[in-house]
Amino acid sequence: MSGRSDSLQTSPSRASAQLGPTAVPRALPLLGMVLALAGLAVAAYLTVEHYTSPTLLACPENAVINCRKVTTSPESVLLGIPVVWLGVAYFLAMTAANVPVAWRSPNRLLRTGRLLLSVAGIGTALYLVYAELFDINAICLYCTAVHVLSVALFILTVFGTAVTSRPSVSPG
Repeated sequence: MSGRSDSLQTSPSRASAQLGPTAVPRALPLLGMVLALAGLAVAAYLTVEHYTSPTLLACPENAVINCRKVTTSPESVLLGIPVVWLGVAYFLAMTAANVPVAWRSPNRLLRTGRLLLSVAGIGTALYLVYAELFDINAICLYCTAVHVLSVALFILTVFGTAVTSRPSVSPG
């Protein structure tokens, strides 16, 4: 009987190695959700601005910084969809992907999806920064905030995936 109970008992580190991802640091999903919600707030503000008067933006208009020029440029629409809606959708998806239960999930598809979503976010941010600097010749401060948050989510997701995907090493 003791042999059977010994075989049923597994050390926590051995169990986590068998189940897939290691323990998720508490700060990881919390920080991811804060970044995603901050991005969602800025994207929502830009969406409201897109459909109302551009004077809503508290953004100086000069040679370099000009939110109105950026948010009304041809580059502010992608395949007929305003980029602001893509930002809202991205940050909504990243909020859902960063809830604690999603980070703890051993589901490889969910983990890969979160990683691919963050890659898409940073890729889009890099394209839009290029468009602002070289096509539009103006920078939007709110757009820059979205880009910085996208980069931060990418870094957090890559780091978090690497940290939580390593199997635990069982002592002895």
